[in-house]
Amino acid sequence: MKKLAAFALATLMTTPALFAQFASTPTESMGSHMKTPEEKAMLEYGHGVKDRQKAEKEQDHEKKMKLYLRAKDEFSKSVGYYGHYDGYLALGQVYLALGQRESALDACSDALGMKPNSEEAKSCAQEAQKKPESTEAKPAGGQ
Repeated sequence: MKKLAAFALATLMTTPALFAQFASTPTESMGSHMKTPEEKAMLEYGHGVKDRQKAEKEQDHEKKMKLYLRAKDEFSKSVGYYGHYDGYLALGQVYLALGQRESALDACSDALGMKPNSEEAKSCAQEAQKKPESTEAKPAGGQ
């Protein structure tokens, strides 16, 4: 009860200030909301996660590679807007799925630089350093 009362009091005290702040500032409904780099990064990261999940379930090799390529592009945009651990790790994992080991190593190393004790990032980097196997998946279009 005390927490609710404190919250209500704080809300009442800050509402006029918030209202005054936004009264002259265009809002998203007015069409001029500018997303921060962090917001843009998370939006692209979310798109990449969805495409990667679809790729992992896809049975057709060509469709799978196209989905991985799209996920790679979205993760690249994400870390371009704002470099973050999850984005670099996901980018490295997608590069591995595409058979692009050097790019995977770069992305996994960036993730490892952000979280040096991350087992996932260490595993990603180690996988990228392995010699390619003959059965490795090739990207669509023979790239």
